[in-house]
Amino acid sequence: MFLKSLKSSIRNLVKNKVFSAIGIVGFAAGFSVCLIIGMYVYSEFTVDDSPKNKDRIFRVVDAKNRNSSLDYELKEKFENNYPGIEMDCPVEISSVSYPIISISNQKTVYVEGLISTTNDFFEVFSIHPIKQISDKPFKDINSAVITETGAKLLFGDEDPLGKSISVYSDESIISAIIPDFKSSSSIQGHILRNSENKKFRMSNVGEIHDDKIRTYSTTNHYLLLKNNQNLEDTEHRLNIYTSGYEMSVDSIFLQPLKSIYFDTSVSDSNRHGSTGLVRILSLIGFMIMLLSVINYINYIISSQFKKHKEIGIKKTIGAKLSNLLSYYTTDILLWVVISFLISISIVAVTLPWFNSLFQVNLQLKELMDVRFIAIGLIIVLFIVLTSLFPYIIILSKFRVLNLLTGNLGKAGKNSAGSILTIFQLTISIVLISGLFIVQKQISYIKFRDLGFKDSELLYINIQYNKNGYESLKNEFLKNPSITQATLSSGVPGLIGSRTTNPKWENTYYKMVVDDQFISTMGMELKKGRNFTPSDSSKRACIVNEAAVAAMAVDSVDLKTMGINEIVGVVKNFNFESLHQNVQPVIMSFGTGRSMSLRLSTENLPNVMEYINKVWKDFYPNEPMQYKFYDTWFDSMYKKEEQVSHASMIFSIIAIIITCLGLLGKIIQVSLTRTKEIGIRKVNGAKVSEILSMLNKDFVLWVVIAFIVATPVAWYTMNKWLENFAYKTSLSWWIFALAGLLALGIALLTVSWQSWRAATRNPVEALRYE
Repeated sequence: MFLKSLKSSIRNLVKNKVFSAIGIVGFAAGFSVCLIIGMYVYSEFTVDDSPKNKDRIFRVVDAKNRNSSLDYELKEKFENNYPGIEMDCPVEISSVSYPIISISNQKTVYVEGLISTTNDFFEVFSIHPIKQISDKPFKDINSAVITETGAKLLFGDEDPLGKSISVYSDESIISAIIPDFKSSSSIQGHILRNSENKKFRMSNVGEIHDDKIRTYSTTNHYLLLKNNQNLEDTEHRLNIYTSGYEMSVDSIFLQPLKSIYFDTSVSDSNRHGSTGLVRILSLIGFMIMLLSVINYINYIISSQFKKHKEIGIKKTIGAKLSNLLSYYTTDILLWVVISFLISISIVAVTLPWFNSLFQVNLQLKELMDVRFIAIGLIIVLFIVLTSLFPYIIILSKFRVLNLLTGNLGKAGKNSAGSILTIFQLTISIVLISGLFIVQKQISYIKFRDLGFKDSELLYINIQYNKNGYESLKNEFLKNPSITQATLSSGVPGLIGSRTTNPKWENTYYKMVVDDQFISTMGMELKKGRNFTPSDSSKRACIVNEAAVAAMAVDSVDLKTMGINEIVGVVKNFNFESLHQNVQPVIMSFGTGRSMSLRLSTENLPNVMEYINKVWKDFYPNEPMQYKFYDTWFDSMYKKEEQVSHASMIFSIIAIIITCLGLLGKIIQVSLTRTKEIGIRKVNGAKVSEILSMLNKDFVLWVVIAFIVATPVAWYTMNKWLENFAYKTSLSWWIFALAGLLALGIALLTVSWQSWRAATRNPVEALRYE
């Protein structure tokens, strides 16, 4: 029975070449997109899945300030006072690149993600060393652990165990090698140092209470709770303690390890994903697969109504419902199998591009995962059941006599096919509108006034153990193409120092800047004056507008901040991405090790060559670490760029699938109305009148789709824009342009076939009548 059905399906496939090609290409495109997006979404939702006890790992977070960096000394307090906590693992990840020096050959490399932690880390996160020189990864408080990649960077093919590395002037001995952190981990790094050594802790915070400043080291606290612990009870007990211990913390909550990757509201240095990106890609993948299925259903509805006599004859000679469904199901499965095989080839070719775009490492073998196979079977089942639905209606609704005579009433007009075509056009308009809005938002954030001039501005990071900052700056200024230079502690894009006070509602960011900072950065002084050399003997500061608004200057004793006088107010400037509002900043007078240079672009290659030469003269054993501010701030919107590129590619695929559906639809329309067209032409109808008759339905469908799609697109993109503190407007012309494009695409797709039908010799249609 199956072989008989298969032969019949192959004959139908060959007989209907055009429609078969349209359906198979649509299915293959839909499958390809779904497979790639499915692999990506799966990889995103399995981040931090590796630790054996992942369901018992929680991070302590300051609920009010949404900050995970708390006092390091809480570790001992938690472990000693709370029996429900099996282990408190401190984990501090650097947010900047650190120079790691291999002592043996004086090789220096910059490493992002330097980690300060304890031996508990390896047990909590199920990390097993490849080699070690003691029973624990950290042999003592001066030990360091290095990944395989880190070992390769610093020591090449040499064995790093027992060798020394230095971070600034702090030396440590490598006591273990661990595998690289998996790409599916929110914690990333190559060098780990024992935080039991206070010198290896990287962050310090000043907290003011009763006019006294308390300075302490901060870290992330990852708690491994004992089995069957009540989370709410543990949180309640910890809140009682921390609210009295830390003045800046009103309350804490325990954040599950699995939620860290997608939670960007908490300030930390972990690797993060974007729920918005995952949702958008998932939605696009679902819609593209739906478009492919609709194409097939449209074809089935049209073709089965056309084959009503064949169905009637089969029923007349005794074919049962099960026989008819068997033939038809084999048709569907043949299409799906061919499409799936083609889509696998497409995925294999396009996967490297996708990996490059999203900085992931998806591999084709992941499709063999049991969960993927199960999802694939569910999709196939959905396609089969959805496609069977119109066929079952034909078999159940009409008697044999109706099928044989072709008397199908209104159903024969295929109104269901029209509804599905409208649905396809609706999806296309939504995707086109979304693509325009994403592009508009990216342009807005890239070209918005940041409060400082980021073009032609170079940032150079000078390590704190270096001397000669001022001499280096003066040497740079000898080149006429370097117009201005400034030294500061912290710059827009990297302000790590902050201050809290129970009297204030906000956390204040702190910078130390010289008298050239404001002019070099191109900031606007709204009130007061700039620093002068005489301010070095005073406790003067300049604040931004956000600080003035948040402090209520008249009611706050500035001496509690170590400041006697606010001498100026600058216009708000963005020192984070435009996802966040501008925060209060206090700039004190002084100098730092972050250098910013204003360059002339007339001879940029020679200027950069000069800067590199001067740097090597001052620091010959250390590579120069620099960034251009405009490139730096653009990189903050990497996820948005990914959304833009992916939306563009997948929207084009969706439009192509829609065009295939429209092409199939107009071919069916022209075939079913061939006799009508012939009669009209014999009676004197012009080609333009025939074209108008064939195309007017498509124009109407686009109009209906536009009316439906506009509110859907507006709501969807408005929700996406809520991720930004600063966002573009949803202009009416975006939706109008999307509708016009959809209309143009539809008319271009159907007009060719309409023209062929309208210019055909009417004798061909009427000679057998």
